[in-house]
This record gives sequence, C-alpha cells and structure tokens, in this order.
Amino acid sequence: MNVKNLIAGLLAGAAVGVAIGVLLAPESGEKTKAKLKKGVRELGDSLKETAEGTIQSVKDRFNTRVDEFAKRGKEGINSGNDQVKI
Repeated sequence: MNVKNLIAGLLAGAAVGVAIGVLLAPESGEKTKAKLKKGVRELGDSLKETAEGTIQSVKDRFNTRVDEFAKRGKEGINSGNDQVKI
C-alpha cells in the first residue's frame, strides 16, 4: 500500500470522525458551525500540503529520469554507439 494513500485515508477518516463528533456534541448551532468550519479548513490545509508534497515528489522523479536519459544519450553519442539502451 502506498504511504501517501494511507495518510490520505487516515486524514479522511479523522475528518469524518471529527464531523460526527461535532454534530453529536451537545452545543449550540453557532458553536457547532464554527467547529465544523475550523475542521474543514484544517482538513483542506492538510490535504493541500499532502498534494503539494506528492506533486513535488513526482516532479523530482520526472526530472531525475530526464537527466538520466539525457546523460545516457550524451554518453552514447560521445562513444559513437548508435544503439543507446534506455
């Protein structure tokens, strides 16, 4: 299982748990709304951070692969080998 998927699942489960807990808590409607808004905002921030980290990881992997491919191509050209393994 992918660690990022696990983290996203845990965050989603925690958000659902918090929402249910807030909705069932004996407080006024205004306090409940405020807690829900805060929870949604925190969840959104957390998901945004996770997405940004995932995007950066994909970019880094892509750039590494492109650099490796370019290096192999240059080595093949410099060696006079017309068949470069990818």
